Amino acid sequence: MPSTSIAEEGDIETDEAATNAATGSVRPTDTDVVLSEDHSEEEQIDHIMSKLAALQYPTDPTHIHTFKIKRNDRYVSMCCNVGPCQPDIPYPKTEGRSFQKQWFSANVWLEYSPTANSMHCFSCRLFLSDEKYKSRTAWTTDGIRKWSTALEKIKQHSSAEMHMTSMVRWINFQKKALQSAFDVSDVKGVEVRERERQTNKEILTRLIDLTVYLARQGQAFRGHDESESSDNRGNFRELVNVFSRYDSVLKMHLEKIATVKATKTRPQVSLLSNRSQNDIIAALGTYIRKEIQREIKEAEMYSILLDETSDVSHKEQVSFVVRYFHHMQIKERFIEVCNVDTTTGQELENTVFLLMQKNGLEMKNMYGQGYDGAANMSGMYKGLQARIRAHNEKALYVHCKAHCLNLVLVEASKSSKHFVTFFNLVEKLYAFCSGSPKRHAALVKFQESLFPGQRVMELQQLSDTRWACREKALKALQRNLKAILMLLDDISDSDPPNLAQGDAQMYRNAINFMFILCMEITTPVFEVTALASDSLQEEGLDHSTAYKVIDGVLHTLQTMRSEEKFGEIFRCASEKAESFNIPVPTVVPGQERKRKVPVRFQHSTTVSQVGAQFESVEAYFRSGVYFTFLDIMTGELNRRFKGDNTGSPTARIIQSFQPLTVHANWVGPPNPEAIEAVHILCEFYGEDEDQLKTELKVFHSSFSSKDLREIFLILRENNGQLIFPAFVKMIQIYATLPVTTATVERSFSKLKIIKNKLRSLCGEERLSDLLLLAIEKDVEINYNEVINIYKDMAPRRMLL
Repeated sequence: MPSTSIAEEGDIETDEAATNAATGSVRPTDTDVVLSEDHSEEEQIDHIMSKLAALQYPTDPTHIHTFKIKRNDRYVSMCCNVGPCQPDIPYPKTEGRSFQKQWFSANVWLEYSPTANSMHCFSCRLFLSDEKYKSRTAWTTDGIRKWSTALEKIKQHSSAEMHMTSMVRWINFQKKALQSAFDVSDVKGVEVRERERQTNKEILTRLIDLTVYLARQGQAFRGHDESESSDNRGNFRELVNVFSRYDSVLKMHLEKIATVKATKTRPQVSLLSNRSQNDIIAALGTYIRKEIQREIKEAEMYSILLDETSDVSHKEQVSFVVRYFHHMQIKERFIEVCNVDTTTGQELENTVFLLMQKNGLEMKNMYGQGYDGAANMSGMYKGLQARIRAHNEKALYVHCKAHCLNLVLVEASKSSKHFVTFFNLVEKLYAFCSGSPKRHAALVKFQESLFPGQRVMELQQLSDTRWACREKALKALQRNLKAILMLLDDISDSDPPNLAQGDAQMYRNAINFMFILCMEITTPVFEVTALASDSLQEEGLDHSTAYKVIDGVLHTLQTMRSEEKFGEIFRCASEKAESFNIPVPTVVPGQERKRKVPVRFQHSTTVSQVGAQFESVEAYFRSGVYFTFLDIMTGELNRRFKGDNTGSPTARIIQSFQPLTVHANWVGPPNPEAIEAVHILCEFYGEDEDQLKTELKVFHSSFSSKDLREIFLILRENNGQLIFPAFVKMIQIYATLPVTTATVERSFSKLKIIKNKLRSLCGEERLSDLLLLAIEKDVEINYNEVINIYKDMAPRRMLL
């Protein structure tokens, strides 16, 4: 960097008298400048500033020496306000050369002293007080007078470090001075605006709280009539009125609104209008969605859950949920609902891609898909899962395990015509007893007489889609069967006869021993599956836990499949039938007479059961009904959960994760199945097989874990990502893979609460935001962030 001190100082001339004569500038004498020592420093500065103000060129650089000015804020401010000394005068020549006026236009910092016939740097003179620059006085106090080399020296100085530093300081000073000018001119106004801003934020914070409360409770916001004369202005306005009785901020806000309306002065921003309500809801939804998107981005992998349903306005709504593994915790977050015209695989694919793009989800980070078994989603060729896997092969499709359990019960209930007839009759009995207030009241009266002092158990309708929920209907039927029979008998014997008499007699005759036996068989089985269904619908469920739940169901069914257990069921059914005056069969159905085997088959080895005989009625029902029911259920459970379609590559990959979590597989002799599982996973996900096996051995040798959740805890407490990166990635994928679509189903339950018949016109965006607030209640809300989002949504007349 070029030096500007030694060479430039050598160019100083001292013939100031000649320069003054040429420019007409007069140097003040000391008697004009300095006051006596009796005056204070402030009085000295006032005297000097008044003298400078009277001069033609008050910022002449030589005045610092003349007036013996010590740099102070008032002098610097005055110089910056006036600007560099750049006079338009005849410049005196020295050795035939002189200062040139055009040098000013290219260098705003350049100034000329008419008194000394020298050029100076305005910014360096005022803003360089650093110790390391004190010796460089050529451009600050001494000045440059050799005009033959002036342009070169200007160029060198403009690129010098000291000059750049002073220029930055000059610019910053101007900015601060400008701000100070506004502050000084309107200090009180700024303070008033700041107080107003804080008050508005306090008001908005309270309104946000009320909005969160109503949204999380699924309540409506607006009323039919929100005018001042209305008795009910809607939940939001009424809540504001209630809280204003106890909160001074809201009270003053409402009083201010009322005053403005009464005086009809300037428009007042109330923050209570329907638009403000919608904007607050949208700001809250945006904030929560951003928080979820941030967590998904940190997780680096996710799965999607999807299902569709019709809402009260007959629109097809698709609910979009994302599952991910964040900070060693499984999370399933609702994102939004989207209206679709059709539910074909192509339309659903377009919808998913739109939602992914809208929420910043990358296809490469998707590791799983969870849907029900509908063909438009699960189809192997044109279903949604196949279309997405065409873009990302690693996005494995998982059939919802809760739906699978449902299908198991459906198949088992079709195992015999007796069960089909039984469930049909249960549904008809519910419709008959509950379809008339009079019959319902009579049934309640019979229950109270049979169970005095006990709570009445209402009959339950059978669910067509949630078979696991039929357990409640069966238990209610089992407890109230005697009361139902009493009701049917009472209606059948009524005089005069009524329209229901024929139906009552028909149902009374249909309740036979087979009906009671089916009730005793299905009730305990459905109790077991109901517990399993509840477990499969837990939040944060992983595949390891799901398999344990199904193992428990299989073990219970195997225990129930015994002659002793059926003997108990048969005896219980027989006792109940006799107590209800219902005959118990003594002959095997269809075996009233012995069937003869045709002569041509007598010595045949055919597997035909023609002529087969059961030793008793109990043996017939045990083999033909009970064991068949349990065998089909066990087989379906094994096929859908354990065997899992062994030909399916997806099933093989998902099942291969489980051996990684079993402690015994990696402690002791090598387990071939576990080694094969590692091979399958590493081949599919492109991981180092040897590294994963080594990490598994070290982990299980160092820590003892019973299940996947304990592994999560161990890895979180011991910085597992650093020690076992390959194992952590496998665990993260395993945890990310969906198990059920229960979270999607829960969003539909909220949808029915929020978008009901009275709120059927709710818009899509508002509906998604309200659902998000109602479902994701655990997301902590940062009110300042929400206010900033609200402020940026549109220009606001209110200071925030």
